[in-house]
Amino acid sequence: MQTLRDVLIQAGKQGVAIGHFNVPDLVVLRAVFGAARELDAPVIVGASEGERSFMGVCQIAALVKSLREEFDFPIFLNADHTHSLASAAEAAKSGFDSIVFDLSALPLEQNVRQTREAVSALKEIHPSILVEGEIGDIGSGSPASRMKSFPIRSTLRSSKPFENWSSRGWRSSAIRVWLLSLEIAS
Repeated sequence: MQTLRDVLIQAGKQGVAIGHFNVPDLVVLRAVFGAARELDAPVIVGASEGERSFMGVCQIAALVKSLREEFDFPIFLNADHTHSLASAAEAAKSGFDSIVFDLSALPLEQNVRQTREAVSALKEIHPSILVEGEIGDIGSGSPASRMKSFPIRSTLRSSKPFENWSSRGWRSSAIRVWLLSLEIAS
């Protein structure tokens, strides 16, 4: 079975995207998985901190792992918008494939420093995990968040401090950065 890193690299070479869908419960997980299998397309399912609290961190990890193994299908699990190292470590220990480490509410320099520290800590727990740093505000689907005013907006320039952490310097259009390598520039 390919790793998430393998699938993302292959998708990049082919110029295609891998869908990411948050799953608040088993019904949505099964629907996303069924659609991905029908399309024969790898898929990433995400679980926010709230969704992990509702479903259980170990439980969602076990469900995704069982689908991957039973059907020999590339489904991957992302700990979406994780705001603390403790929550990220719990997801890493449970077998998540990736983590969005979101300290975007902090000043950029503090965000970069703490995210860098988190990458090192998480790689110690789960060496193949992918860690994504969040910079600035990319918006949210939550009606409550649309009523707030966010002073920081993501730009390609604001993601520059994260670029040196990855030998590929990957940045997506949402200015999220997959920190793919264990080697972190000093």
